[in-house]
Amino acid sequence: MIKAFFTAVLVFSSLYADVTTQMLQLYQKGAYIQACALGVQNFKLIQPNEASTSLYAFSCLNADQIDRLNTPIKTLNQSSEARANASYFSLLILQKRLLIQSLYDSYPLKQLKLPASSHLLSRVFDYYCKNPQTSNTIKEYTDTSNPRQSYKLYTIQIDSVKTFAIDEYYDKILVKHHVYQ
Repeated sequence: MIKAFFTAVLVFSSLYADVTTQMLQLYQKGAYIQACALGVQNFKLIQPNEASTSLYAFSCLNADQIDRLNTPIKTLNQSSEARANASYFSLLILQKRLLIQSLYDSYPLKQLKLPASSHLLSRVFDYYCKNPQTSNTIKEYTDTSNPRQSYKLYTIQIDSVKTFAIDEYYDKILVKHHVYQ
């Protein structure tokens, strides 16, 4: 009985270490979508370790899969760093939801004051709050800290789900297209 228990613990530990190692390697290679998917598939296994859970969440964040942050937010509460990460992820989810509401329902955000972050979604949210450009279908913003950098914010629908996209430009050349589903 004890031998079976230790065997199970050993197998569980090696599986956990293997998943975390794989996620870290994928993250370091910039394979954020795959690292996020691995975290989703193995969440129950990695959940007890806040560092692994945070790695999974940051992978999803870098893959523009903001809604996947809801699951790890609930469990990041044991350490100060984990709570800070959970607050950061919550802020980005809130900003995404408010942008969707404002873009589709003309909900005013101009008077809203939220913490700022350096994440692209947060920066564009701040630009939009200051200047919603309600008459424009495509909202264009120039980065105040780097005038060569600009963004376009516009609505899109994917499988009849209303959402938005942000295009990043450098010297008017499209650098990256972000879709926030």
